[in-house]
Amino acid sequence: MSKLTLEVDCGDGAVMSAVNPLSFEDGGVEWRLRYGDPEGVRFIAAALIDSYDYLLSGHINQKEAERRLRLLRQARRAALKEADE
Repeated sequence: MSKLTLEVDCGDGAVMSAVNPLSFEDGGVEWRLRYGDPEGVRFIAAALIDSYDYLLSGHINQKEAERRLRLLRQARRAALKEADE
């Protein structure tokens, strides 16, 4: 079974969670919340929501939010590329 999330280092000790695009073959977080075992993925879902909410919050400025979003997207692309190899 693949890992459900990607943990992305954003610098200065900050880490954000993103859905692992490879986890869908195992049901993925969203599927498990709806149809599977929501109790088993509740902390994973909470980490994903927390990361998303932080991007939208006023705790960081627009430039930093965009930088972090780019890091999350790069990690997603890297995971997909690694799976293709």
